[in-house]
Amino acid sequence: MQFFTSEEFKSKYNTEISSVKIEEASEMIFAQVSQIQRGDWNAENVPTPIKNASMEQARFLLEQDIPHVDTKEIKSGSMSAKLQSEYSTLALTILSNNGYLYRGSNPNFIINIPIGE
Repeated sequence: MQFFTSEEFKSKYNTEISSVKIEEASEMIFAQVSQIQRGDWNAENVPTPIKNASMEQARFLLEQDIPHVDTKEIKSGSMSAKLQSEYSTLALTILSNNGYLYRGSNPNFIINIPIGE
C-alpha cells in the first residue's frame, strides 16, 4: 500500500525516498485510521489528510531513524535516549484533526462483528 508517490514526496520535502519507506509509512498511518473509515486506497484515491499524514510520517522516519524496538529507552555506553513514539506527532495530529484517528475506546470508530450469529 502506497498513499503517495516518490515524486510527491520529493516535491514537498525535496528529499528522495524509496518505495519501501513509502509502504512502511503508509502502513503505519493506515493502522491508526478508524476501522470504519478505512478504504481501499492508493496514491490516486487516498483522502488528502491520510496522504499528508503518511508523507509526514515518512519524513519523520527518514529524519529521526527511530528503530522498531519494544523499549522506552535506548542506551549505548554512557549515552541514552528516551523514545516517546515511532509515530510523528504531526502525522497523528493531522489524522485526529480530520476525524481519522482510531482509538479503541470510542465505539463510533469500531466495526461491530457479531459473534455466534
